[in-house]
Amino acid sequence: MFIGHFAIGLLAKKNNALPSLAMMFIAVQLLDLIWPVLVLFGIESLSIDPGNTKLTHLSFDYYPYSHSLLAASFWSVLLGTCYFLFTKNRKGSLILGGLVMSHWILDFITHRPDLPLSPFTETKVGLGLWNYPILEIFLELLVFGVGAILYFKSANFKRKIRFWILIIFLLVVHLMNLFGPPPPNTMAVAWSANLMWIIIIWAWWIERKRSISL
Repeated sequence: MFIGHFAIGLLAKKNNALPSLAMMFIAVQLLDLIWPVLVLFGIESLSIDPGNTKLTHLSFDYYPYSHSLLAASFWSVLLGTCYFLFTKNRKGSLILGGLVMSHWILDFITHRPDLPLSPFTETKVGLGLWNYPILEIFLELLVFGVGAILYFKSANFKRKIRFWILIIFLLVVHLMNLFGPPPPNTMAVAWSANLMWIIIIWAWWIERKRSISL
């Protein structure tokens, strides 16, 4: 799942209250921001496996420190706590913590059973929605579309063109992920995943005239 995670951030950010859209995007994708760094350092691993599921060429072989249920809970508490210590915004910190956990929940729905419960157990879970491509694509696009429209209608910002270009960009990347060829190697996957920071910076750029940017 790719745009589905961003959809949750858009749905949670339905007005101009803090946290910012950029912080929402960091929260919903925090696990996937940590994961490529750990892959590049050889701590976690993946492999190219066309047909691993009907919608992905990747096999997520070992990622307990970024994507296990226990790790997701830890990262959720850590981000929420850090945000609260910095801003004293209790509601915002709870929202961000919940958004971090939303990533694991959506992955649980879409992944085959490759999500570990903790770094200390071999038990892995996943409902495998990726093996039902028509249903998965429809649901993900639907949620993303609803999130984009609701955010657009409720947020008070002037950079509407920047926002819709971002939405189109996310859709293009999503379609390339779905229908493009397998990546050449795992390091290419890890390096390209770090480009997600561009989307976060873009979200900040859309709202940057706000007096408080967190």
